[in-house]
Amino acid sequence: FTNTSTVNLPASISNYLWTFGDSGPTGNLVNLNHYYASAGSYNVALIATTADACADTLTIPVNVFDPPVSGFTFNNTCLFDSAAFTNTTLDPATGSVANWSWNFGDGLALNTTEYNPSHLFASPGNYEVILISYSSNLGCADTLKDSITIFPMPVGDFSFTNVCLGRPMSFNDLSIVSGGSISGWVWNFGDGSAIATIQDPTHTFSNPGTYIVSLIVTSNNSCNDTTIKSVVVHPLPIVQFNRANVCDGSAMQFNNLSSIATTDTIQSWVWNFGDGSAFNSNQNPSHLYASNGSYPVELMVISNFGCQDSITKTSIVNPNPVVSFTSTDTIGCEPLCISFQDHSALSTGVNVGWVWNLGDGSVINNSQTFDHCYTNDSVYSAKTFNVTITVTSDSGCISTLSKNNYITAYPAPVAGFNAQPEITTIIDPVISITDLSIGANIWNWSFGDLTSSALFNPPPHTYSDTGSFTITLVTSTTYGCVDSAFQTIIIEPDFVFYIPNVFTPDGDGINDFFTGKGVYIKEFEMSIFDRWGNLIYRSDDISKPWDGKANGGTEMAQGDAYVYTIKVKDFKMGKHSYSGIVTLVR
Repeated sequence: FTNTSTVNLPASISNYLWTFGDSGPTGNLVNLNHYYASAGSYNVALIATTADACADTLTIPVNVFDPPVSGFTFNNTCLFDSAAFTNTTLDPATGSVANWSWNFGDGLALNTTEYNPSHLFASPGNYEVILISYSSNLGCADTLKDSITIFPMPVGDFSFTNVCLGRPMSFNDLSIVSGGSISGWVWNFGDGSAIATIQDPTHTFSNPGTYIVSLIVTSNNSCNDTTIKSVVVHPLPIVQFNRANVCDGSAMQFNNLSSIATTDTIQSWVWNFGDGSAFNSNQNPSHLYASNGSYPVELMVISNFGCQDSITKTSIVNPNPVVSFTSTDTIGCEPLCISFQDHSALSTGVNVGWVWNLGDGSVINNSQTFDHCYTNDSVYSAKTFNVTITVTSDSGCISTLSKNNYITAYPAPVAGFNAQPEITTIIDPVISITDLSIGANIWNWSFGDLTSSALFNPPPHTYSDTGSFTITLVTSTTYGCVDSAFQTIIIEPDFVFYIPNVFTPDGDGINDFFTGKGVYIKEFEMSIFDRWGNLIYRSDDISKPWDGKANGGTEMAQGDAYVYTIKVKDFKMGKHSYSGIVTLVR
């Protein structure tokens, strides 16, 4: 309070008495300060007294305004998160909050515009935040200070090693925080699987590919950081190969059919042929097995990242037929007819095909037993033949056996001769024989009439009777080979008929009868006529000749010339007719 009391001179004021209207202490100073404990309207009285004890009193009402009650709330927060302040300042009993001022303690400009500000602190730490609130009455102010903590952010990080499909991937947390500790982890493996919440998880991916793995780490002050990294699950090779089963003694060809996703490449192949031999690293190898059997063949394929897979298949080396055959004979005269018999064996399976090359241009297919005849075109020297059999098993394996000069066919003589004439009559039964044989050195002739000869060219042969005669020639060689030739000769009876032209039936036993005479007569008919044409004698039996009598044999015919007719059938039923004159002489 400023005292402005005055008094006219020469008087002077010697004493002042102040009362402040709040039951507080009084004062006697000229000018003084008074603190009111609460707002309100107070009557302040000043009594000024002169040395003469003259006094004057002045009472003036005084208004004491209350300030706002500053207040705010907040939560400690993490770095990079704005701290939100909620202004809870209370209005004064008289008037209202007119303005305010925020000081966040980080050296930045005061905030006098926002009632409920947010503030982003640049670094972690403890900051003194001051709020000054001003009322609408005289700008009465109230100040509130509080300390906010800005927690440091964790720095999320992790390490890993890319893996091959099917292998677990290990994740190692490398996260740090400058103050406090890491208290929580949330792993998202990017493949739709469940979230993991341990610090160092392992995870097995179901498919190859690139996955986005995120790690959210939480500090003990609930501050979070997220780190994201790409991980690669490399594909396994798709292992495949083909091969064809082979026969013993043939190399087996292996064809690699393996593949891998285009993100990777196949770097190497490792073949295990299953027979104890060294591994092979060719892409498409071939391998010769020492013996037949079944072998487990494994192919391992390795990618450029080192991912590997394998497959095992059974490969079969089929046995070859063990070829054997026999024949009933191997040497002899041609035509040499032989039975062949296959005796081939097979350790597993069955033989299904046979091809015989018999050495003479003949090929027999699919027979195990058969007959074959060999010939020899030469009539002078032996001929040999190679026999080869090729046997095929049910697995297609083929074996061949050849026996050189296995068959020997001796030449056979070619018997032949010519007998002429082939048909003749008993009148001329002489047959001429000419030998036509080839390659023979021994001849045996049989003429069919119980006579024989051993001459090269026998003399003409005369048959003594009619009939059919087979001339047989048997020739042989120094090898004992024989051939025969046959020719039939026919000696026919010959029809012969004679008729006399005179007879003398005088009973002297000489030329007493008239008839025809001959051989090989089958039928006979004779008629005798006199000169007037009268039939005087008839006979149908050649053994009943005309005895010179007439009229049925009752009269002697006189000497004269008579006409005869004779009809004859020979042994071939050929008809012959004769007519003429016979003279009867008495």
